[in-house]
Amino acid sequence: MRLLSGLFYAAVAVHAKTVVQNWEITYVTTNRGLNMDAKRGVGVNGKFPLPVVEAELGDTLVLNVRNSLDTPTSLHSHGIFQKSTNYYDGVHMVTECGIAPGSNFTYEIPLEQSGTYWIHGHTSEQNYDGLQTPLIIYDPNDPYPVDQEYLFAFEDWSPKTAEEIYPLLTEPNPPFRLFDYPPNALINGLNANLTGPIAFEAGKTYRIRLVSMSSFPLFEFTIDDHELQIIEVDGVLT
Repeated sequence: MRLLSGLFYAAVAVHAKTVVQNWEITYVTTNRGLNMDAKRGVGVNGKFPLPVVEAELGDTLVLNVRNSLDTPTSLHSHGIFQKSTNYYDGVHMVTECGIAPGSNFTYEIPLEQSGTYWIHGHTSEQNYDGLQTPLIIYDPNDPYPVDQEYLFAFEDWSPKTAEEIYPLLTEPNPPFRLFDYPPNALINGLNANLTGPIAFEAGKTYRIRLVSMSSFPLFEFTIDDHELQIIEVDGVLT
Protein backbone atom coordinates (compact mmCIF):
# COMPACT_ATOMS: atom_id res chain seq x y z
CA MET A 1 0.00 0.00 0.00
CA ARG A 2 2.82 2.42 0.81
CA LEU A 3 4.49 1.63 -2.52
CA LEU A 4 1.26 2.21 -4.45
CA SER A 5 0.64 5.45 -2.57
CA GLY A 6 4.15 6.61 -3.34
CA LEU A 7 3.72 5.78 -7.02
CA PHE A 8 0.45 7.72 -7.11
CA TYR A 9 1.95 10.87 -5.63
CA ALA A 10 4.98 10.54 -7.90
CA ALA A 11 2.65 10.38 -10.92
CA VAL A 12 0.79 13.46 -9.76
CA ALA A 13 4.06 15.33 -9.21
CA VAL A 14 5.25 14.56 -12.75
CA HIS A 15 2.20 16.26 -14.26
CA ALA A 16 1.93 19.06 -11.68
CA LYS A 17 2.07 22.60 -12.98
CA THR A 18 1.84 26.14 -11.70
CA VAL A 19 -1.49 27.83 -12.41
CA VAL A 20 -1.02 31.60 -12.33
CA GLN A 21 -3.81 34.15 -11.94
CA ASN A 22 -3.07 37.90 -12.02
CA TRP A 23 -5.84 39.78 -10.24
CA GLU A 24 -6.22 43.49 -9.74
CA ILE A 25 -9.05 43.88 -7.25
CA THR A 26 -11.03 46.97 -8.23
CA TYR A 27 -14.34 48.70 -7.76
CA VAL A 28 -16.83 48.11 -10.58
CA THR A 29 -20.15 49.94 -10.80
CA THR A 30 -22.74 47.64 -12.38
CA ASN A 31 -26.21 46.15 -12.09
CA ARG A 32 -24.90 42.76 -13.30
CA GLY A 33 -27.50 42.75 -16.09
CA LEU A 34 -30.39 42.85 -13.62
CA ASN A 35 -33.42 45.13 -13.66
CA MET A 36 -32.13 47.37 -10.89
CA ASP A 37 -29.96 50.40 -10.33
CA ALA A 38 -26.22 49.94 -10.59
CA LYS A 39 -24.19 49.80 -7.39
CA ARG A 40 -20.51 49.73 -6.58
CA GLY A 41 -19.22 46.17 -6.50
CA VAL A 42 -15.81 44.60 -6.02
CA GLY A 43 -14.50 42.86 -9.14
CA VAL A 44 -11.26 41.70 -10.70
CA ASN A 45 -9.42 43.48 -13.50
CA GLY A 46 -12.33 45.89 -13.84
CA LYS A 47 -14.82 43.16 -14.74
CA PHE A 48 -17.67 40.93 -13.64
CA PRO A 49 -18.03 37.99 -13.41
CA LEU A 50 -14.66 36.93 -12.05
CA PRO A 51 -12.75 34.28 -14.01
CA VAL A 52 -13.39 30.68 -12.95
CA VAL A 53 -10.15 29.20 -11.59
CA GLU A 54 -9.38 25.70 -12.89
CA ALA A 55 -6.47 23.44 -11.95
CA GLU A 56 -5.60 19.80 -11.33
CA LEU A 57 -4.76 17.85 -8.21
CA GLY A 58 -1.07 18.37 -7.42
CA ASP A 59 -0.83 21.79 -9.11
CA THR A 60 0.20 24.95 -7.29
CA LEU A 61 -2.20 27.88 -7.53
CA VAL A 62 -0.46 31.26 -7.63
CA LEU A 63 -2.69 34.29 -7.13
CA ASN A 64 -0.83 37.55 -7.79
CA VAL A 65 -3.06 40.18 -6.22
CA ARG A 66 -2.97 43.96 -6.57
CA ASN A 67 -5.32 45.83 -4.22
CA SER A 68 -6.69 48.88 -6.01
CA LEU A 69 -9.45 49.45 -3.45
CA ASP A 70 -9.36 52.16 -0.80
CA THR A 71 -9.59 49.54 1.97
CA PRO A 72 -7.70 46.32 2.81
CA THR A 73 -8.64 43.09 1.08
CA SER A 74 -7.81 39.38 1.29
CA LEU A 75 -8.76 36.14 -0.48
CA HIS A 76 -9.95 32.91 1.11
CA SER A 77 -9.94 29.62 -0.82
CA HIS A 78 -13.11 28.16 0.67
CA GLY A 79 -12.83 24.46 1.48
CA ILE A 80 -9.07 24.18 0.96
CA PHE A 81 -7.47 22.72 4.08
CA GLN A 82 -4.27 24.80 3.78
CA LYS A 83 -2.11 22.18 5.49
CA SER A 84 1.11 23.96 6.49
CA THR A 85 0.01 27.05 4.51
CA ASN A 86 -2.59 28.64 6.78
CA TYR A 87 -0.81 31.96 6.24
CA TYR A 88 -2.47 31.88 2.80
CA ASP A 89 -5.94 31.20 4.22
CA GLY A 90 -6.96 34.83 3.71
CA VAL A 91 -8.93 35.43 6.90
CA HIS A 92 -8.36 39.11 7.62
CA MET A 93 -6.73 39.82 11.00
CA VAL A 94 -6.75 36.10 11.89
CA THR A 95 -4.30 34.39 9.54
CA GLU A 96 -3.09 37.53 7.78
CA CYS A 97 -3.14 41.30 8.16
CA GLY A 98 -4.82 41.82 4.81
CA ILE A 99 -3.49 43.43 1.66
CA ALA A 100 -3.25 47.18 2.17
CA PRO A 101 -4.62 49.59 -0.46
CA GLY A 102 -2.12 50.05 -3.26
CA SER A 103 -0.17 46.94 -2.23
CA ASN A 104 0.57 43.57 -3.81
CA PHE A 105 0.49 40.08 -2.34
CA THR A 106 0.98 36.60 -3.79
CA TYR A 107 -0.80 33.47 -2.58
CA GLU A 108 0.97 30.20 -3.44
CA ILE A 109 -1.35 27.33 -2.57
CA PRO A 110 -0.48 23.65 -3.14
CA LEU A 111 -3.64 21.92 -4.35
CA GLU A 112 -3.76 18.64 -2.45
CA GLN A 113 -7.53 18.14 -2.78
CA SER A 114 -9.76 17.71 -5.80
CA GLY A 115 -13.34 18.88 -6.04
CA THR A 116 -15.49 21.99 -6.28
CA TYR A 117 -14.62 25.03 -4.15
CA TRP A 118 -14.70 28.81 -4.40
CA ILE A 119 -12.42 31.77 -3.78
CA HIS A 120 -13.86 34.85 -2.13
CA GLY A 121 -12.97 38.06 -0.38
CA HIS A 122 -12.63 37.70 3.38
CA THR A 123 -12.40 41.35 4.39
CA SER A 124 -15.29 43.75 5.04
CA GLU A 125 -17.79 41.33 3.45
CA GLN A 126 -16.35 42.03 0.00
CA ASN A 127 -17.76 38.71 -1.23
CA TYR A 128 -21.22 40.26 -0.69
CA ASP A 129 -20.26 42.86 -3.28
CA GLY A 130 -19.09 40.30 -5.82
CA LEU A 131 -15.52 39.31 -4.96
CA GLN A 132 -15.99 35.57 -5.47
CA THR A 133 -15.54 32.87 -8.08
CA PRO A 134 -15.54 29.05 -8.34
CA LEU A 135 -12.34 27.05 -7.91
CA ILE A 136 -12.44 23.70 -9.73
CA ILE A 137 -9.69 21.15 -9.02
CA TYR A 138 -9.81 18.15 -11.35
CA ASP A 139 -8.54 14.70 -10.40
CA PRO A 140 -6.69 13.01 -13.31
CA ASN A 141 -7.74 9.68 -11.74
CA ASP A 142 -11.35 10.68 -11.10
CA PRO A 143 -13.27 7.78 -9.48
CA TYR A 144 -16.49 9.07 -11.09
CA PRO A 145 -15.95 9.22 -14.86
CA VAL A 146 -18.66 11.17 -16.71
CA ASP A 147 -19.58 12.01 -20.29
CA GLN A 148 -19.97 15.74 -19.63
CA GLU A 149 -20.19 18.19 -16.78
CA TYR A 150 -21.81 21.52 -16.00
CA LEU A 151 -20.99 24.19 -13.43
CA PHE A 152 -23.71 26.20 -11.70
CA ALA A 153 -22.37 28.93 -9.43
CA PHE A 154 -25.16 30.70 -7.54
CA GLU A 155 -24.89 34.28 -6.29
CA ASP A 156 -27.25 36.77 -4.75
CA TRP A 157 -26.81 40.39 -5.81
CA SER A 158 -28.31 42.96 -3.50
CA PRO A 159 -29.24 46.52 -4.50
CA LYS A 160 -27.39 47.60 -1.34
CA THR A 161 -23.64 47.39 -0.76
CA ALA A 162 -22.20 45.55 2.21
CA GLU A 163 -21.41 48.88 3.82
CA GLU A 164 -25.03 49.98 3.43
CA ILE A 165 -26.42 46.67 4.72
CA TYR A 166 -24.08 46.56 7.73
CA PRO A 167 -26.52 48.30 10.15
CA LEU A 168 -28.81 45.28 9.80
CA LEU A 169 -26.14 43.20 11.47
CA THR A 170 -25.01 45.62 14.14
CA GLU A 171 -27.90 47.84 15.24
CA PRO A 172 -30.72 46.60 17.52
CA ASN A 173 -33.20 48.79 15.65
CA PRO A 174 -31.93 48.95 12.07
CA PRO A 175 -33.34 51.62 9.75
CA PHE A 176 -34.75 48.99 7.36
CA ARG A 177 -35.47 45.26 7.11
CA LEU A 178 -33.47 42.81 5.07
CA PHE A 179 -36.11 42.08 2.46
CA ASP A 180 -37.06 45.70 2.01
CA TYR A 181 -34.26 45.41 -0.57
CA PRO A 182 -34.37 41.75 -1.66
CA PRO A 183 -31.37 40.31 -3.50
CA ASN A 184 -31.56 39.04 -7.06
CA ALA A 185 -30.22 35.73 -8.36
CA LEU A 186 -27.22 35.17 -10.62
CA ILE A 187 -26.10 31.89 -12.17
CA ASN A 188 -22.50 31.77 -13.39
CA GLY A 189 -22.39 35.53 -12.99
CA LEU A 190 -25.40 36.20 -15.23
CA ASN A 191 -29.05 37.12 -14.74
CA ALA A 192 -30.64 33.80 -13.78
CA ASN A 193 -33.75 34.64 -15.82
CA LEU A 194 -31.65 34.77 -18.99
CA THR A 195 -29.90 31.41 -18.69
CA GLY A 196 -30.66 29.08 -21.57
CA PRO A 197 -31.91 25.48 -21.43
CA ILE A 198 -29.51 22.55 -21.06
CA ALA A 199 -30.16 19.33 -22.93
CA PHE A 200 -29.34 16.02 -21.24
CA GLU A 201 -29.08 12.93 -23.44
CA ALA A 202 -30.46 9.60 -22.31
CA GLY A 203 -27.85 7.02 -21.45
CA LYS A 204 -25.14 9.56 -20.62
CA THR A 205 -23.73 10.42 -17.20
CA TYR A 206 -23.34 14.05 -16.21
CA ARG A 207 -21.54 15.71 -13.35
CA ILE A 208 -23.14 18.90 -12.05
CA ARG A 209 -20.90 21.09 -9.97
CA LEU A 210 -22.93 23.28 -7.60
CA VAL A 211 -21.34 26.20 -5.79
CA SER A 212 -23.44 28.39 -3.52
CA MET A 213 -21.58 31.68 -3.27
CA SER A 214 -24.62 33.51 -1.91
CA SER A 215 -24.58 35.50 1.29
CA PHE A 216 -28.04 34.20 2.23
CA PRO A 217 -29.22 30.56 1.95
CA LEU A 218 -31.77 31.20 -0.78
CA PHE A 219 -31.14 28.45 -3.33
CA GLU A 220 -32.46 24.93 -3.80
CA PHE A 221 -31.48 22.79 -6.80
CA THR A 222 -33.60 20.08 -8.42
CA ILE A 223 -34.15 18.60 -11.88
CA ASP A 224 -37.72 17.47 -12.54
CA ASP A 225 -38.16 13.70 -12.93
CA HIS A 226 -34.49 12.97 -12.24
CA GLU A 227 -32.66 11.42 -9.32
CA LEU A 228 -29.38 13.05 -8.37
CA GLN A 229 -26.52 11.23 -6.66
CA ILE A 230 -24.27 13.30 -4.42
CA ILE A 231 -20.70 12.20 -5.06
CA GLU A 232 -18.65 14.93 -3.36
CA VAL A 233 -19.15 17.67 -0.77
CA ASP A 234 -16.40 20.21 -0.11
CA GLY A 235 -13.80 17.91 -1.61
CA VAL A 236 -14.86 14.82 0.34
CA LEU A 237 -16.14 11.89 -1.72
CA THR A 238 -19.37 10.37 -0.48
